[in-house]
Amino acid sequence: MSSLADTYRITIIGAGIIGLTTACTLLKEYAANENLQLTIISEKFTPETTGDTSGGFWEPYGFKNIDERILRWAAYTYDIFVSEFFSTKAARAGVMKLALYRLRGFNGQNKDDIKAIEKPKYVGLVRHFRLLDQHELGMFDHLKPTSGYAVSSVAVEVIKYLPQLQRFLSEDGRVKFIKKKIHSLIELKDKADVVINCSGLASRHLVGDQTVRPARGQIIRVYAPWIKSVYEVDSEEGLGYVIPQSDTVVLGGTFQLDDWNTNIDENDTRKILRICAKAFPALEQIRHGKVEVGLRPYRDNGVRLE
Repeated sequence: MSSLADTYRITIIGAGIIGLTTACTLLKEYAANENLQLTIISEKFTPETTGDTSGGFWEPYGFKNIDERILRWAAYTYDIFVSEFFSTKAARAGVMKLALYRLRGFNGQNKDDIKAIEKPKYVGLVRHFRLLDQHELGMFDHLKPTSGYAVSSVAVEVIKYLPQLQRFLSEDGRVKFIKKKIHSLIELKDKADVVINCSGLASRHLVGDQTVRPARGQIIRVYAPWIKSVYEVDSEEGLGYVIPQSDTVVLGGTFQLDDWNTNIDENDTRKILRICAKAFPALEQIRHGKVEVGLRPYRDNGVRLE
């Protein structure tokens, strides 16, 4: 990318977490280049992006195969979040360092598709990883998991993090934002020297990539201040997770491939509450929560970076 040291017009399509972090990386990489012109074009900006409805927990997730490339990206992201947690902007950016408890199995047995606990492939990237012994598993005796592990990880309130990124970018005179839907890359002909596509699901129509598919996610944000760690638990109904944030706790979730429904599904809401309440029975008393739905971009072969 050394050629970008000359005068260059770069356009990024998409203002989600990938688009904005790409823009920030470019600005830092070419901080001394006053001739760099960076334009971010998107139909939606925070708080309307998919990321704004996410749990924001760091973990390589939704991949069929986690290869060295993904692990490299995951390590880079983890290190950035940890450094931001120990910085002066942690509160504004919504970055938190949390313990994760991952519990495998339920009622003393594993489902056919649930393997006995294995060290995750990302174990070398994180801090304080350990397998749970029988005494520690006893804390969760009401779930009767067969195995589990604990690790120090990070979570990000994307609803805070994206505005922080936008503020950083808007303070740089080389950056401009355009709220607009791009229907074809032809629209940017003669307007940009480099175009970076960070449009997520929109890549289906923008560049004809039919391999990108929606993975529908539904979560519930509730007030549960007694929960201070992240928990991922198996159940007969699937995986459930509990992710604390500064003011709320995220209960989830769903990962429904090829489902374009952005409306709230009450069946999913009840299922999420059932699974999470098995881990924390006090959640059964929750009567008010904010239900949110988002469509993650998913591809069988992983991220397309060319």
